[in-house]
Amino acid sequence: MNVWRLIGHHEEPDFAIEMMKKSNRIAIGWSEIGDLRKVKPKAASDITSIISEFYSDLNNAHLGGPSLWNLYHEMKIGDYVIINSYSKKCCVFEITGPYIYESGNKQIVGYGHQRPAVLTGINPDELWEEIGSNIGEGQNIRWTLVSCKTTKIAEEIIYREGQRYSIPSTVIERNPDARAKCLAHYGYQCTVCGFDFKAVYGDIGDNFIHVHHRVDISTKDGEYIVDPIKDLVPICPNCHAMVHKVKPSMEIEKLMMIINENKNV
Repeated sequence: MNVWRLIGHHEEPDFAIEMMKKSNRIAIGWSEIGDLRKVKPKAASDITSIISEFYSDLNNAHLGGPSLWNLYHEMKIGDYVIINSYSKKCCVFEITGPYIYESGNKQIVGYGHQRPAVLTGINPDELWEEIGSNIGEGQNIRWTLVSCKTTKIAEEIIYREGQRYSIPSTVIERNPDARAKCLAHYGYQCTVCGFDFKAVYGDIGDNFIHVHHRVDISTKDGEYIVDPIKDLVPICPNCHAMVHKVKPSMEIEKLMMIINENKNV
């Protein structure tokens, strides 16, 4: 696990950060160079050369190359990213998927180089302070994305306060129609244990349930078409937490077997 610092956007940071929150992505610019997966750079210098070709009137290619290399190659699933708006530290995301490139209206304020990520409840100022308010060795504070030093105290903060605002299943649940169709088909009882929130809690539990994706987002390369019946299932928060205790997530049928086995103990 590593901690990173990302400048949200050089011109519209606050708006860009809100877009990141809504889309469950973090993003970096220099989008005209296209998808790095097609380029297959072997080092940051390769990306710097490409930026120089596409942005011949800019003099910061040497800053863009290392930043994009960090996003493309060095960053790992499970890493945490402190997002900056100018000098203010705004929030912390957890990385949930591999590098992807988006074009057109899927870019975030013109930024196409992206990583799936989930907003967390971690205090960004506290995390920054506990990593020593400094960047890692070999990094440059002027880069858009830099690796930071990680300390034991910082790790404790992450594990203590790092609960996601969005659970993994909501990361790719961008289309509310898919969720609605899933629930129209299956209803609001937990597919695994049968728990019914309305039956136990009355009106406040009416129409409450999590919707679980059978296939983890980290195995998908960007957005994909969701089959509401085959890909989604309603599941209670307790069972949802259990299936995501392992990576990739446990099949719900296996969790059903575990529950049934322990009923007989």
